[in-house]
Order: sequence, then structure tokens, then C-alpha cells
Amino acid sequence: MQEKVLTNEEQKSDIQPIIEEKNWETPDFTFIPKGTHLWIQRGYYLICTSCGLSHAVFIGPNSIMVGIKDNEPILKTRRELNMA
Repeated sequence: MQEKVLTNEEQKSDIQPIIEEKNWETPDFTFIPKGTHLWIQRGYYLICTSCGLSHAVFIGPNSIMVGIKDNEPILKTRRELNMA
């Protein structure tokens, strides 16, 4: 028995696009970090290096992390650092 060989046009006409409807009001996954976090600053972000799932906080261009106290980052503005 001989198989029928399809041309490119015939193959393309057989392809049905997969359309998935997403409801962005209720996400499938929500990440709520627990426990203590080890923060480092990279650019405008504080990035947690201790959790299994990487997460970060945007602090902007005017803040700098100067240390950690009680497992929370200490942030100072550039203006505060220039005055000292």
C-alpha cells in the first residue's frame, strides 16, 4: 500500500491554530514567599537569593541598599548618602 504524500499547501490547510483563552483576572499561579530572604541589589532591583523561586522588588534609581537589619533590607536615598 502506498502512502499519499501531501504538498506544502495541503499540509498548511490541515493545520488548525491552538487558541487558548486566558483570564488575567484570576491567575493560575500565585507566588507568596515565606520565611527569611537574603537580598542583594542588582541595578534598580532587590533580588532574593535564598528562595527556590527567584523573585525581586523594584526600588528605583534613587534608592540604595546599605545593609540588612532583622532580615529586612535597609534602604537609603542617594540624597541621604551624599549628605553624610
